[in-house]
Amino acid sequence: MWRCAWVAGMTVLSWRQRWAFRPQRGFQETSMPSSPLSGISHAYLEAMQRAFEADPASVEPGWRVLFQVLAEAEISPDAGAGAQALRATEWRERGHLQAQLDPLTPRTPPADPLQALYAGTLAVESAHIDDAARRAWLRAAMEEGAGLPAPAEPRALLAELIAAEEFESLLGRKFPTKKRFGAEGAEAVVPLLRRVLSRAAAEGIRRAVIGTMHRGRLSLMSNVLGRAFARLVAEVKGAHPFPADPPRPGDVPYHLGHEAELVLDGHSITVTLLSNPSHLEAVDPLVLGRARAAQDVAGGPGAVLPVILHTDAAVVGQGVVAECIQLAGPAGYSVGGTVHLVINNQIGFTTEPGEARTSHHCTGPWKAVDSAILHVNGDDPEAVARAADIALAWRQAQGCDAVVDLVCYRRNGHNEIDEPGFTQPRLYARIAEQVPVARAFAARLVAAGVVTEAEVAALTEAARVRFQAGFEEAASHRVNESGYPPRPPRRAAETGVAAPVLEEIATALAAAPEGMALHPRMNRVLRQRVLDPAGIPWPSAEALAFGSLLLQGVPVRLSGQDVVRGAFSHRHFALSDAASGTRHVGLNALAPDQGHFQAFNSPLSEYAVLGFEYGYSLERPEALVIWEAQFGDFANGAQIVIDQFIAAAEAKWCDPSRLVLLLPQGLEGQGPEHSSARLERYLQLAAGENLRIVQPSTPANYFHLLREQALGHHDCPLVVMSPKKLLRLPEALSPLADFLPGTSFHPVLASAPASGPVETVLLCSGKIAYELEEVRAARGATEVAILRLERLYPLPAAEIARQLRRWPRARLLWVQEEPENMGAWRWLDRQLETIATEAGCLHPRAAYAGRPASPSPAGSFHGAHDDDQRAILEQAFAATRAGSRVA
Repeated sequence: MWRCAWVAGMTVLSWRQRWAFRPQRGFQETSMPSSPLSGISHAYLEAMQRAFEADPASVEPGWRVLFQVLAEAEISPDAGAGAQALRATEWRERGHLQAQLDPLTPRTPPADPLQALYAGTLAVESAHIDDAARRAWLRAAMEEGAGLPAPAEPRALLAELIAAEEFESLLGRKFPTKKRFGAEGAEAVVPLLRRVLSRAAAEGIRRAVIGTMHRGRLSLMSNVLGRAFARLVAEVKGAHPFPADPPRPGDVPYHLGHEAELVLDGHSITVTLLSNPSHLEAVDPLVLGRARAAQDVAGGPGAVLPVILHTDAAVVGQGVVAECIQLAGPAGYSVGGTVHLVINNQIGFTTEPGEARTSHHCTGPWKAVDSAILHVNGDDPEAVARAADIALAWRQAQGCDAVVDLVCYRRNGHNEIDEPGFTQPRLYARIAEQVPVARAFAARLVAAGVVTEAEVAALTEAARVRFQAGFEEAASHRVNESGYPPRPPRRAAETGVAAPVLEEIATALAAAPEGMALHPRMNRVLRQRVLDPAGIPWPSAEALAFGSLLLQGVPVRLSGQDVVRGAFSHRHFALSDAASGTRHVGLNALAPDQGHFQAFNSPLSEYAVLGFEYGYSLERPEALVIWEAQFGDFANGAQIVIDQFIAAAEAKWCDPSRLVLLLPQGLEGQGPEHSSARLERYLQLAAGENLRIVQPSTPANYFHLLREQALGHHDCPLVVMSPKKLLRLPEALSPLADFLPGTSFHPVLASAPASGPVETVLLCSGKIAYELEEVRAARGATEVAILRLERLYPLPAAEIARQLRRWPRARLLWVQEEPENMGAWRWLDRQLETIATEAGCLHPRAAYAGRPASPSPAGSFHGAHDDDQRAILEQAFAATRAGSRVA
């Protein structure tokens, strides 16, 4: 197709040029060389060309390629109005490829006004945008300033640049050996972010949620976001940022978050800068989730703006960026557009652009969707401010992402200690000669008569005095003035629910709206929702937990792949009319004043979606926020979020969360990617009560866990090794009595013979308990007691010890499905011994029964799995007789 389009384009180019000169040269149409296009009339070609000029997407793909080839060819100025129009279209769409963007390689701008507009120090990409109206909006904004405010005042821009330069200068002098990831070379990011926030406040936006990388972060915090310079200096000097009670490890200053109320150009706006680790793009989905949560409270995207700052190497290299871009459209995750600001250093640590990416620009990922992509020379502050204006106006008008690529340079190395001349000697020789942007802009304004030398000196002195005063004040800074609260106290609340309330919920969920035509098999599903006092199954217990919380005014949000129906077809929270497709969500029809229930099937993403839900939970601690992995194994796609945020954020940054992770787990012969949620990894992350890690085996225990979490019993994430087999196992039922007032979650469940001595205690967690009980009953092994550990962290040591004291002479055996190097065994081994010793057990050292160590969590052959499972059970009960360790 492309080869044909090229040949056709060359033919048409020749034909069009000859036709343009026909009256002068006396050309006859019959004298044209033979071509597949020779039968096409001139009028038809002109019509197609005009359609292409108005909107390239309006013509067929083949014609579009043809006219693009024609536009890219060398056409002389006298080739006719149509060719000139094509050339104008080409500059609008391709001018960014020739734009004057690099401060280190100045070029003479084009003389033609249109070309200078699209290939000057501010350029725009629009060819990727499918929506013709959006392309027209961008063109009007660029060419006419349509929808944009008056340009920024140059004096104000100069003051901000001088402050940025003086900030870095003072820190560089006072802390020459400290890493601070300064903004030298990218000082224009200060007026860029300030302008975005100022315009947002003027548009009525009252909240901005911001995520940013290290580069320039300290300067932005001080010069734009209102962090007291004295406090910032104290933290750079080593002052611990948090109260000492309870003790927290904290983090380096350029990872810390901040919140402040700003007044910008007469308009107020609250800014929330999220804390983030050195995984530079990991904070992106958190920003989106937290902004969406704030929007849900505020009533929509108009009141809350997400802003994310990136660097060039990270933004194009990290896959989570692409995942986040795809969250912009789905209803459960849309935030009405995000403003992205890229500090384009033109280098990543020591890696040059050609080594770091394939795309021409580092903003390539946004070409996948209808984003406005702006490129601006970081040494032209007025163009930078205009880029901010266009980006914010685009977000407000179009409700989708806008990206500003701030092309600049990095004056120092990756950090202030690094020597960049080792790897880029020629580049850094040029950078050493580059005049900083504040001084260059000041010289331009002085030459233009906008400011005087004396005014520049006064601005410089004012900034120096301000920063010096803050530096001196830092000596008296006290951590209790930092604004970080201690961990909130735990709240106690009843987790049992009255029977009439449960009956009301079950009845409401068991009925479809009148006249709704359901799939024939759905009637059986609805019948199973009726409250049976003898036994409530797992899906009903979950729905009852959600419904009871909603009736108490607690919002519930559930997100993940296929969660609305349930990956195992067990939920069916949305009933679909078989004829019309209309959906009915029964949990939103319980009572007029109930909490809002949201369930969203997510894109096929773990990293971004889990980060989004974690961010949502930070903003709305009053809500029950749940992310479910389709299979628990798949959560490892979001391991960065788990390690850096869910497990550690409260200790590092005082960010408590009540997020719930549902991780379906259980070895059932489905292979290594559908069996293990990697329990061992979560246990290794557990310390200081940062998490609750549970593996409930009864519907009632799951019910109480969810209600505990939502009602504020615990201010830490809840990790649930949730079942697959138990969703429908006939034995996995809980009587209604276990849900009523006065009942609660049980961290340990014991099953022992009514009489007679107990010789062996089998300790386990999860669904294998049901298999052990089945074998015990079949063998009549009345000498065996079974202890299920429903909560693995914090380990319920006191309750385990209380149970073990009942059988002080019994031998102990830990039984698990997972390989020996996985699951809970190696984490529990010595802890169980300590507990048993303190409980007075005669044989405190537990033996092990389970699969041998393996690099893979499970096999892929169902028959082999069944054999292995039977072998584990046989090992467990053989050990009850032999009293020895079973490998």
